[in-house]
Amino acid sequence: MGDDAQAPIRGSGPGSPGPLDPAALGFAGDEASGWTRQLRGATAWFRLLRTLDDLLHAERLQEEVFGVTEHDLIPANELIVVPETGGAVVAAFLPVAPDVAAGVLVGWGGFVGKPRVVSDFLAVRPEARNLGLAAELKRLQAAIALARGFQEIVWTVDPLRAANARLNFGKLGAVARDYEIDRYGAGFAAGLYGGMPSDRLHVTWEIASDRVHDRLLGSAINASPSPAEIPSFQPGSAETNVAIAIPRDIDDLLDRNPEQARAWRLTLRQQLMAAFAEGFAITGFLPATSGDLPAYLLERAAGAAPEG
Repeated sequence: MGDDAQAPIRGSGPGSPGPLDPAALGFAGDEASGWTRQLRGATAWFRLLRTLDDLLHAERLQEEVFGVTEHDLIPANELIVVPETGGAVVAAFLPVAPDVAAGVLVGWGGFVGKPRVVSDFLAVRPEARNLGLAAELKRLQAAIALARGFQEIVWTVDPLRAANARLNFGKLGAVARDYEIDRYGAGFAAGLYGGMPSDRLHVTWEIASDRVHDRLLGSAINASPSPAEIPSFQPGSAETNVAIAIPRDIDDLLDRNPEQARAWRLTLRQQLMAAFAEGFAITGFLPATSGDLPAYLLERAAGAAPEG
């Protein structure tokens, strides 16, 4: 399909969701002209970045949001091949600074068992985060990917970040069942992560499923229980639903108490790896309450049994 066409989005296989297109998600426009979306009183403009000059927006946001060095960032002259894989580099712009990208999302197309997009990074400027740009970039990414024949989007995320957990598992309906220790090395984006090991969750977003389409359309009933209503994960327990707590704000904790932040890294690593080994997967997010920390909601896969 050419860049100037936008087909209806459909799932694939028996029982797949019906047609869905960006208009159903609240976006007006197409790939050729870009899309607009009303976000809390502001008109955001979303468009694909294709040229070398355009892709400098993605370079700048990596430096300014993640604090990566020139050694770690993905340069524009590498990102220029993303469209040739079927993937997309999507940027969001706001009226207050129409020539400066407020957010950028990069996803490479590929095939591992099924057509999928590997979402490499999502960066949103701090001053734009209260508009929900990250969620809208992901929703548009799903629309573009489905139109191009992809069935899932995968990415990695720092398990300590509550805001990301809320977006990925609470809003988007993604799941995670794999944990990787120190994926990029402890020196990656040291200004952001404080030199901690760069542990990551591997996230899968089944964009061709009814479950995800319901989330994208806002038709899913997502009344999460409080962390106090779900038992905390204990190795070897027979529970089918458990919670694992995470810090409210890891960036604040890194500033105030780096050693405590590192302790969280190691504790969460141990808990999540143990839970995954027992057949659990992260399927939801439990928001913080006045007396409880935010937490991951985990469900045990059918047929999986506790160890021991």
